[in-house]
Amino acid sequence: MLYPAKEWKLIASENSDRKIVYFRFVLPWLCLITITSIIGTWLATSREQYSAAFVLRTIAILWTSVTAGLYTSAFVIAGIMGYQVGKKNYDRSFALMAYASGAAYLTIAFVTLFPFFNEMLVLAFYACYLYWKGITHLIMIEGQKKMMYGMFSFIIIVMFHLLMFFFFGKILTAIML
Repeated sequence: MLYPAKEWKLIASENSDRKIVYFRFVLPWLCLITITSIIGTWLATSREQYSAAFVLRTIAILWTSVTAGLYTSAFVIAGIMGYQVGKKNYDRSFALMAYASGAAYLTIAFVTLFPFFNEMLVLAFYACYLYWKGITHLIMIEGQKKMMYGMFSFIIIVMFHLLMFFFFGKILTAIML
């Protein structure tokens, strides 16, 4: 995350499929965020008491929305990639989104551990920069096509993640009331 150009070249040289990327990169972050959420709830300095059901529902919404958002938006973005580059590569688009999201996962883990630092969530936008840098190395698009691909794919990623968060939030809230 600190040296994106170097790290994206290394990631581009790997030939990992989306299952490996999910289990080796995304899942450990989700586990860390789960642990920090639970500890952060216990350490909360406010007088508001969070029930175990509330914490479990929040964690379930996070896991399902992140996982579903990654997979569905990677599928759509692979289609855009096929249009822009000429061939679809679902694994590369998934890896681009998953690895670029590392900065957001780190920020979320920190803020869930220390909820009184909510303003630090703005640091999650570093993931946008990482995503932009990764397009060149993983998708191999430059210039005007990179700009179009970056804009459309970023809008799709945000849209799918928000839809998944809303959708699973409503469903899990109704189930776990």
